[in-house]
Amino acid sequence: MENVLGLIGMVIFIVATIGLAAAVTYLIVKISPSSRRKDKAPTPQSS
Repeated sequence: MENVLGLIGMVIFIVATIGLAAAVTYLIVKISPSSRRKDKAPTPQSS
């Protein structure tokens, strides 16, 4: 039973670490200024 609890704890730790990394990445992308979008010339729309 102790091995099963350790395995479950390790899985929870891995999921929490990946989730935290994804959240930080999402926040950095949203907060940081997006200079790439401003540099591109506007594309002409065909009507």
